[in-house]
Amino acid sequence: MKFLTLIRHAKSDWSDATLNDFDRPLSSRGKKAAPKMGQRIATNGIIPDLVISSPAKRARKTAQLIAREINIKKDAIVYEKDIFEARRKTLADMISRAPDVKHIALVGHNPGLSDLAQWLCPQATDWLPTCAVLTLELDIKNWKKIAAGCAGILHYDYPKKAQ
Repeated sequence: MKFLTLIRHAKSDWSDATLNDFDRPLSSRGKKAAPKMGQRIATNGIIPDLVISSPAKRARKTAQLIAREINIKKDAIVYEKDIFEARRKTLADMISRAPDVKHIALVGHNPGLSDLAQWLCPQATDWLPTCAVLTLELDIKNWKKIAAGCAGILHYDYPKKAQ
């Protein structure tokens, strides 16, 4: 069994039209939502062994804020440039090359993350809202075996979900 947590970056700030997409920061709402979701992850005890994040500013900050709440050091987060604007196949290929840890968290962007979730688990939501956290249980022994339909939903949460 392996576990994969997909985390969509928190709400971004669109107020500066001169910024390119990669450099957009979190909005004030995003800065509040990410630690809140980190606390919920900590409460559920679903702590990843490895966090891999897009290096885009909003994803990087989301990963850092969540990591702080689940006691993962900032310098333990791996930034993978291929996550930014990645499609499902790119994300799945990246995961298939991951080190042999039990639980990976992937912090990234839609539509790639949502497509990956649906591919792994057809029962998953078809669109992850900002700062959504979807933890899947994969019926595989190693990451190389990642395949369509190999996962079930263990936990799904997002900032506006009633607790």
